[in-house]
Amino acid sequence: MATTKKRTTLSQANAAEAAAPTAVSPQSIVIKIGSTTLTASGSTLNRVAMLEIVRVIAQLKAAGHKVTLVSSGAVAAGREVVKDHHLLPKQLSSKQLLASVGQGRLIEVWESLFAIYNIQIGQILLTRADLENRERFVNARDTLFALLEHDIVPVINENDAVSTAEIKVGDNDTLSAITACAIEADKLILLTDQKGLYDANPDQDQNAQLITEVPVIDERIIALAGGSGTELGTGGMATKVKAAKIATEGGVELIIAAGSNPGQIPELIAGRGEGTFFRTKNSSLELRKVWLAATTVPQGKIYLDTGAVQAITERNSSLLPSGITAVGGEFPRGAVVGLYSPDDQCLGKGIVRYNNTECGLIKGKRSGDIEAILGFSHGVVVHRNDMVLS
Repeated sequence: MATTKKRTTLSQANAAEAAAPTAVSPQSIVIKIGSTTLTASGSTLNRVAMLEIVRVIAQLKAAGHKVTLVSSGAVAAGREVVKDHHLLPKQLSSKQLLASVGQGRLIEVWESLFAIYNIQIGQILLTRADLENRERFVNARDTLFALLEHDIVPVINENDAVSTAEIKVGDNDTLSAITACAIEADKLILLTDQKGLYDANPDQDQNAQLITEVPVIDERIIALAGGSGTELGTGGMATKVKAAKIATEGGVELIIAAGSNPGQIPELIAGRGEGTFFRTKNSSLELRKVWLAATTVPQGKIYLDTGAVQAITERNSSLLPSGITAVGGEFPRGAVVGLYSPDDQCLGKGIVRYNNTECGLIKGKRSGDIEAILGFSHGVVVHRNDMVLS
């Protein structure tokens, strides 16, 4: 009975905090936490830092927000369990070993901390294969919606125990952006070891200034993002800007903020607080195109003439066989292919309606000739609804 009373008191305290002036109308919020934040820059999980994040999430839920958590930290958790982990060989299987052992420990810690606030969580482990396959992607999306509908906090991580270079999403920044778009979230908050994106490297330039708002992600912003992250994490600022591009194109506002100060998350949701705010575009991509742009890898190439380039880039047209000059690689019907200009610049990608051999036979031909050449016709080569430009 004493435990129940304690939890009720904590929930009441969070409800009171949520009623503060920073409260806004209920939203769907995705929070991504990197390894550096989870370990407080150490080598293993820091329960105090994690509890503070849980406290804030409890506060958000008390205010009516739906919260999804994308959590790194499986490898760091594995270091707590595996003795002499520092003696493991520097190879992928060692990281997978630590992730396999650590994933159970990580979710156990999250579960115990959320239980303090009477919050139930549900774990989802994903790989690129789960996201590339349209049916599996939709199934994962349905699971997320079901968890949120039943007031359960989804805790998502890439399945590093089985991931290889070929099937990795790449980093949890990208995974969180795809997740946010899939569940039509309002905001995605990336908690990291920096306050946000700076106009210079803050570790090297004491005069570096925080960029508080990015209305458009252009070449300058991409250049400022720079390179790699720490030995604990796989994503630096570059991956966060990449995630911002995915999220904002899908209609989700992305915010980069310091993981050392999770208490300001309600302020960030309200449009205040210290961080970098990446604003959404006026017209966002539909979910199918977000999926196509963010999760798929082209299996082949189709080269276009200048007329076809203008048609798809300026007039939002479908790709007709008459505009194809060459076909590269082997791919089946329904595969994702890259679309290239005459000077070998990638224009985007799309789902092709013919395999590579069939595309080779009909390239440069009129649409009305397809059936005579192949004995059947699926219409255009790539429909504009199955195409996304870079």
